[in-house]
Amino acid sequence: MKLEQYLTAKNIKPSAFADGIGVAPSTITRILRGERTPRIELIAKIKAATGGKVTMEDFMEAAQ
Repeated sequence: MKLEQYLTAKNIKPSAFADGIGVAPSTITRILRGERTPRIELIAKIKAATGGKVTMEDFMEAAQ
């Protein structure tokens, strides 16, 4: 599941999600826009925060 799909399904604002994982809201915004690919450490935080719904593979698919 893509991060944008997860946030929409759970009705979570990107800024609130960013606060929850300890990153700047602009970081999540850039990831959602496809302007930035997160590093492994951030992917791990995203995976943990989404209960495993968003994985490294989801970001790899988006990068192709």
